Amino acid sequence: MLADGSMVVLVVGMFLVLARWISKGPPGWRAATVGALAAWLILTAGLATTGALSDWTARPPRLPLVVLGAVGLGLLVRRTAAFRALLRSTPVFWPIGLQVFRVAVESILFALHQTGRAPVQVTFEGRNFDILVGLTAPVVAWSVARGRASPWLLLGWNALGLGVLVNTMAVVATSTPGPLFLWPGAPFTELLRWPLVWLPAFLAPLAVMLHVASLQQTVSLLRSSPQRTQS
Repeated sequence: MLADGSMVVLVVGMFLVLARWISKGPPGWRAATVGALAAWLILTAGLATTGALSDWTARPPRLPLVVLGAVGLGLLVRRTAAFRALLRSTPVFWPIGLQVFRVAVESILFALHQTGRAPVQVTFEGRNFDILVGLTAPVVAWSVARGRASPWLLLGWNALGLGVLVNTMAVVATSTPGPLFLWPGAPFTELLRWPLVWLPAFLAPLAVMLHVASLQQTVSLLRSSPQRTQS
């Protein structure tokens, strides 16, 4: 159960980091945003604990609904003026460096595989290369903080990170029960049980949103570069 405990610690830690960052926004907005995030974590945990998400024959499938719900919540927050203002005042290296949490995710998946609760293809020993993004995140963030990384490097790193994430999601999706299941051996049924449900419900969408936020900051840098040159 070490993997389960590590997942809880990781999710709580990331929630607190996000709550601390969100607390720099307007009072009403930050209360609503943190409250919505907490409610989402509680809701998905409750549904997973009661077994409501574990019916792999349900239509529509539960796993895509969980992921889309989390991404939809993130996009809703992203569209607010308060979020855009908060992102403008956030150091460019911050959303990049925060991607280091993906190393912990991959370590948890490997531990699950070691105990027979996850198939090998969803780990770094198989077809999941997400740990490379987590390992390079602190290096890229440090380069940005020291002014040694160009906006084009950030664009490339974020594009690569999103590509790796899409690959990881595809591997996980084809490792769960259903018509997409492709791999030999037992399917990955633990994914919609608590606390592992927080992987598709929170951590994977968080990785997507951090890339989106970093790309948004990078595009702003590129747009302002000609103005800096002219001045």
